[in-house]
Amino acid sequence: MRKASMLDTPEWLTVTVRAAKVDPYVALNDICIGIPRLLERTDKLAAAGSSSNDVTALIEDSEHLADRAFDWLSNFEKNGPHYDEISLDVFTGFLDICANRVFDPAFDFHYFGAGICYMIYWMSMLIMQGNTFKLLRQHRKLELKQLMMWNRQLGGYADSICRSIPYNCRPVTGYTAKFGCLTPLMVARKYYEMKGPSKEVEAKWCEEVYRNARVPGLYSTPIPLDPMKDVKKTVEGNSRIL
Repeated sequence: MRKASMLDTPEWLTVTVRAAKVDPYVALNDICIGIPRLLERTDKLAAAGSSSNDVTALIEDSEHLADRAFDWLSNFEKNGPHYDEISLDVFTGFLDICANRVFDPAFDFHYFGAGICYMIYWMSMLIMQGNTFKLLRQHRKLELKQLMMWNRQLGGYADSICRSIPYNCRPVTGYTAKFGCLTPLMVARKYYEMKGPSKEVEAKWCEEVYRNARVPGLYSTPIPLDPMKDVKKTVEGNSRIL
């Protein structure tokens, strides 16, 4: 949701700061929990009109949080990435879920926890940096080189999410991993859809994997590809009324 959480307040973060110094998962979550507040501020600016100072402050705060995330990744990978790139053929059963080799090779993580951290990082950065890019395009003049850099960065996050899916869909990881990777997959799909025809193949790949990788019996009714659709309609309707 695009609402600030009490978990990103200084008072609450002091509870986890000690663990964050030694646990990369805790440290990452302490960064990512700040993203909803940035999204909420973005929505408030759009609804109420924005002053130059407010926009500048929001962009600077977004860049600061992104820098913290970049530092986290640098520290996490100080001894190298925690994955290897291997052929889809190695991931048992994945080609039965989706035979299209759009993302081949895929990531074989060195251990399950590393894969979880990476997916949280890539998904969160795609959301946050996508929001920052939108702000910059609306309120700043970007050169072609900057546009290309942003396009490469955001596309890299989406592609990395998709290359992580086969690892989490292996039978040995059970339903927990399969279920947990579907939300990042839908974030990537939304990015590809927004890119239009140039990323139609990638968007369709995400949709096919999503439909075929669902956990059997978990849902009484088929889950929609956009589970927040009804919520967004309500928010948009309220915005028009206001």
